[in-house]
Amino acid sequence: MTTESEIITNYLDNTVPVCHSQYMQSHYAITTTIRYYKGTYEVGLLPGPHPRLRVTGKGGGGAAFDVSSWKDAPHIALANLRDDPKAVLWFTRTYGVLAWDKRKAVSIRGVLNYRDFLRRAWEGDGERNWTGPYSFFGMPSVKDIWLIAQPTGMIITVNALWPLIQFLFSRDWAEKRIRKCENPDCAVPYFRAVRRGQKYCSQKCAVLINVHHFRAREAARKAKGESRAKAKKA
Repeated sequence: MTTESEIITNYLDNTVPVCHSQYMQSHYAITTTIRYYKGTYEVGLLPGPHPRLRVTGKGGGGAAFDVSSWKDAPHIALANLRDDPKAVLWFTRTYGVLAWDKRKAVSIRGVLNYRDFLRRAWEGDGERNWTGPYSFFGMPSVKDIWLIAQPTGMIITVNALWPLIQFLFSRDWAEKRIRKCENPDCAVPYFRAVRRGQKYCSQKCAVLINVHHFRAREAARKAKGESRAKAKKA
């Protein structure tokens, strides 16, 4: 993912919902550049029975954030986020605040609620009922997003992390790249497929499952052989 990722939204001859009440027929393939303005702030951990994050803003503006510094895209990182306050602190420092408001403290549970919402969509809830009140696709995000027309083309600017995650996840979902690793013991099972039919997030998980299946077949073959041997002796 580069600083200004080229996102091609092809709505040729498709009916697209607008504000859940109007419908328009689009006749153009629109190429846009997404720019994420992360903002500047300090994030600290407030421990306790209900741990929170202390967010101290230092102003916004400036240049777009260089997303090439991220190891994983934000929607993948959020889906794989652990139930650990320190992990939530790291995520927020790395990727940004999910949604801006006037609060200076954000609950850890609130961040994990966003994660759980994304996981439900990842595992298929969005496909089964995309217009439902609690569906990922049924809750468009218009706050903190601006569409800017320039002589060189269209630019989408995003000033909060959650709208960016919604956009990136929806793009990968439409391209059928959203996957969950079939290794039941995988610690980070949510991933973006790079090839058709990909079942595992990594070569490591694929090898582990193949070894497991091989050992299971060998054990079954051995048990079958021992059973036949006992039957002959009897």
